[in-house]
Amino acid sequence: MSWLNPLSWPLEPWVILAVEVTAGLYVWGGSRRVHVVRSLRTWGPPQWRATAFFSGLGVILAALDSPVETLARQLFWAHMIQHMLLIMVAAPLLVVSAPGIQAWRGLPLAVRRPLARFALKHPRMRPLRRTLVLACGPVAAWLLSTANLWLWHWPAAYDLTLRDHTVHHLEHALFLGFGILFWAQVIDQPPFRCRMSQVRRVLYVFLAAVQAWALALLLGYASVPYYAYAQLTWRPGGISALTDQQLGAGIMWVPGSISYAILIIFCTFLWLRDEDQAALLVARRPETAAK
Repeated sequence: MSWLNPLSWPLEPWVILAVEVTAGLYVWGGSRRVHVVRSLRTWGPPQWRATAFFSGLGVILAALDSPVETLARQLFWAHMIQHMLLIMVAAPLLVVSAPGIQAWRGLPLAVRRPLARFALKHPRMRPLRRTLVLACGPVAAWLLSTANLWLWHWPAAYDLTLRDHTVHHLEHALFLGFGILFWAQVIDQPPFRCRMSQVRRVLYVFLAAVQAWALALLLGYASVPYYAYAQLTWRPGGISALTDQQLGAGIMWVPGSISYAILIIFCTFLWLRDEDQAALLVARRPETAAK
């Protein structure tokens, strides 16, 4: 099978370069160890965070520089796998790894200082700073990530990604970027903590799952194929365009919900644990007062 041969894969140089630069900054920033932020130690062993970080980069390569990319040009369900890998696997792994400070430290000091000064203090950057503050709020992040998901599954926009490779790259970049923005609202990134309580995190993720299910139902129960794949005279496996679309909807519905489920269960556990601890403290107060 030719697709098993890495030399036949449609490798994207810009993806490989971006991954290499990001990994290089992360490794170099970690090796310098100028100042280790104490709060990062509470998150877990550095090796664990590094594993999550490099796994996230590996998932990006698997989605964009592997046989999946070849199949995505012929099959809707393969394209859906790309989307799920970027949004539901790579994005949360990168957020969990909290690589920001370490990667930033990988830049030379002569570069970091003027960049930070320009970004944080220059008057021309004030509108962008205000926009970022608004976009990074939970409500805005949810709306933006949801709108982005539905926009790219609008047939006109989706078919454009199949015709124009640059637009296809933009689609993937936005899926990853808004995926990171979404997961950053519910996953703590030491030394930063999320604004929402555990209950609100559960609701936030559950509502995101519901809107994704709605899109999956729309695609899965359609009576006709929506996308340009229907114009192909042959598809790998010999399946019809409608079956292809239904398979893609199933991937979004079931495997695409695993990350949501994991986070909902984890946040629910933390919420119940905190409630138990609070109840225990209240129960002990009369005993302490009596003594």
